[in-house]
Amino acid sequence: MHTQNDIDSWDNQISTIEERCDLTSLLKQEQKNKVVLNQYNHVKQQKSSTLLIKDNLYKNLKTMCRQHCLNLNSTLQFSWHKVLNIYGSSQQTVIGTVVPNIGTFPSIINHDMDSLIIDAIKHIQDRMNEMIRRSTVDFSLPMKERMTHNLFDCLFAYKNNSILQSEIEEKEKSIDYETKYIVEKFDYPLVVIAYETVEKECVTIVLKYAGELFESQTIDNILDVANDILSQIVDNPVSQISDIHLLPKIQLQMIEEWNDTATDFAELNTETTLHQLFEEEVEKSLDKIAVVYENVQLTYRELNASANQLARYLRSICCIHPDDLIALCLDKSELMIISILSVWKSGAAYIPIDPSYPDERIQFILEDTKAKIIITNKKYLTRLESYDMIKIDADSIRTIINGHNKTNMSPMCSSTNLAYIIYTSGTTGKPKSVLVEHKSVISFRNDVIRRYFNTDYNENSSQAILFFSSYVFDMSIEQISLSILNSNKLIILSNGFTINEHFYDYLNENRVTYFSLTPSQLQQLDLRNLKYLKSLLVIGEPLTEITFEKIRTQYTGQLINAYGITETTVYNTVYIYENEMKYNTSIGFPLSNTKGFVLNKNLKMLPVHAIGELYLTGDCVTRGYLNRPELTAERFLSNPFQTEEEKKTG
Repeated sequence: MHTQNDIDSWDNQISTIEERCDLTSLLKQEQKNKVVLNQYNHVKQQKSSTLLIKDNLYKNLKTMCRQHCLNLNSTLQFSWHKVLNIYGSSQQTVIGTVVPNIGTFPSIINHDMDSLIIDAIKHIQDRMNEMIRRSTVDFSLPMKERMTHNLFDCLFAYKNNSILQSEIEEKEKSIDYETKYIVEKFDYPLVVIAYETVEKECVTIVLKYAGELFESQTIDNILDVANDILSQIVDNPVSQISDIHLLPKIQLQMIEEWNDTATDFAELNTETTLHQLFEEEVEKSLDKIAVVYENVQLTYRELNASANQLARYLRSICCIHPDDLIALCLDKSELMIISILSVWKSGAAYIPIDPSYPDERIQFILEDTKAKIIITNKKYLTRLESYDMIKIDADSIRTIINGHNKTNMSPMCSSTNLAYIIYTSGTTGKPKSVLVEHKSVISFRNDVIRRYFNTDYNENSSQAILFFSSYVFDMSIEQISLSILNSNKLIILSNGFTINEHFYDYLNENRVTYFSLTPSQLQQLDLRNLKYLKSLLVIGEPLTEITFEKIRTQYTGQLINAYGITETTVYNTVYIYENEMKYNTSIGFPLSNTKGFVLNKNLKMLPVHAIGELYLTGDCVTRGYLNRPELTAERFLSNPFQTEEEKKTG
């Protein structure tokens, strides 16, 4: 007979459930964003995979349980709680524990990383004993309404009496019978069934799963993690939970292979800069068209000469040192590209400012950077007249630079100096400016040229790259890198362009073969109108299946899904869809000299499919934030796996 005290105890336990595991990342590709796992109640394809705990691991597990007065049930339960904690990124996990002949009860664990492993197991053991003592509670009472299918992250059934080999077949039937009403009634997509076989000296763990939701390889990976956790528990049960490694060696090897991106680019030495790379392209392509803006065309020879003249003018009016900052507040035109190159050649770095910014944002940027010079269009000079800095009228550049030497200058900086700084959107507070060095862009440039165009970075190419992005976004650097830093042609769109017949005519007249944009921008286009398009890259927003299918109805060429953050150089991972490849949510693999690790809150490396935060390391990582040393220290971490700086992406 139940008591009110028992009912209140169960009710209090259930009321402590505050978090749920997010196991979405374990689902098949086509099920993601479609299925809510803890509400799934109709398993269509019941499948299973088995893990055997045997040999030394089994013997040591039994010995450990004896020495510390633990039972196998609680120890195995803890291992599955830990598996859910690892994959679901939740500090609280809830397992539906099947108690034979009694029922199914919630086993709730709050994962205190400072606790000892044996203490956590003993807690489970104590709670199990209490559950059995209070098992007289009738769950048909109103409280049972809270004991719904979606209360549990998974189901766990353990047979607490050891059996002999001769009894196995009968035992398996018994296990199936005793759990059948649970599995069938609720159709749990994940059910763990465990039992010990004395004669074979093993513990069998069967993971039953919904085959329509999970790939068999994913389930096998989960079992690998469970086996690895049990091994660590046995090896050191008195260690803290935080000491548990979350990544089995077999998966660590796979991640190391994915991160095997080391590439020896000859240009990456302490002397080479972006403008020197441009000058090398000039020598190969003197009379080839470098930049097109409406009716204006500049050859590599002309572009380089103008940039050299403006760089000399900049140095003549101001003492410029490496890492000095020059602001640009320009409309899109060939003058923007001349200005960027001239700033590099002068030894400084540029700050892109959108003329459409509110006055407050422009003021913040200029005061934050303390730029010595600003190059702007004539129509913006009045707006900027209150600032104490040298102002250059870009529309008068031809007159200003007349008479200055057109030849290349001696290098004024090295690849470890700044190339540009770029501001974040500031949607979560004050805008932050990120400091990007020449060497980071060079490494990026060398990778994407070979990756997209199937050519080495020192070979001539004949691509036409659309300068689609605003230069305040680092995608503009991608478009510059693929074009004038690779003997290709940069096609500049004017400010405020409209997607109409003239837009498509302009791109086709200039034979645009490549451009990059966000999925939202892509929705406005009809790719069937682009006759020469060979490569299309999307970035900045998730590529949804709907957008992907729309693209593929209009365009069957190379499609690239890229991922990156402002605090690293342009983007850092890419997934390339060739024709006929199906959609998936992968952000791909790291670029050259870049590594990515998915870590938990304690900076522990996570297994494949686990939810965590992506950390990036390598040449892609920028110098940090301008004038924000505390934030730089918080967001740019020392890499716990090697010596490079590491950037947290969240």
